[in-house]
Amino acid sequence: MEVDRMSELVPLLSNFWRTIPTGLQLMLESSLKLLKQDHRLESVFFLGRLEAHSAYYLLAFGSPGVDLFNQRKFYYSRNGQEWVLLLEPTNWCDEWGRLWGEFTGNAGNVFKMRSLAAGSPIVEVREQDRLWYVMHAILREAVGVPRGALRMSASNDAVVNPFFRGLSREELTKLGNYQHFRRPERAAEENLQGRPECNLSLDVFDRLEVDVLPEGKSFTLRLDDTERLAMWSSLHWLGLEFFHKANSDVFGFLYNGDGRKNWDLPFMVEL
Repeated sequence: MEVDRMSELVPLLSNFWRTIPTGLQLMLESSLKLLKQDHRLESVFFLGRLEAHSAYYLLAFGSPGVDLFNQRKFYYSRNGQEWVLLLEPTNWCDEWGRLWGEFTGNAGNVFKMRSLAAGSPIVEVREQDRLWYVMHAILREAVGVPRGALRMSASNDAVVNPFFRGLSREELTKLGNYQHFRRPERAAEENLQGRPECNLSLDVFDRLEVDVLPEGKSFTLRLDDTERLAMWSSLHWLGLEFFHKANSDVFGFLYNGDGRKNWDLPFMVEL
């Protein structure tokens, strides 16, 4: 969730038995605003908390320019006050998502894995590098935002849409009305296809409904008692949830998990 709106967004989590303790929330707001200022970031988001064996990592990210995804920087903290910049590993790959060992809480710990390719050598992955990868993967695969919340500017920057007024109550419960929180990876023609009404600057972003396998079954929906606030949960990255309030510009996301991907999902749903 965007740090400048934490005080507005955190109370909504209580509708789904989620929260951030008040003391931690105030600490995060203060330290992340200082991080934003000191690192000259245009925007800063709190991603959530990753539980390790003997500690936990608080996760945040931000961008130095108006584009939300250009030169994006990842950070972690142990105490909510001091933030450490995570550098992108030089030789990372998506096979790191198959690392199943529990995070230890020691950023210098080394995990060992063998590539799926026959005869490949054992690869060593530092916990700090794996932490960067998990943040990258969660943001790429699981975080969603309502259609229209992002727009592509004339200069090809992906930015928050200042004119977004929210989905209607009818649109709120349809996964096809949510998009990935990332730069488009599919061709614009694919993302625009099938929409009765489309806007190139808004609908160029990849849709959650067709992009994550199994299609249409990788997220579950809950509504609050008023049926005006929806929370979607990822079944691939358990603990990642994003939410949106109907007819408003209120939306956000939060992660609270162990950093391990649920590779068993195809065997847990009816295909």
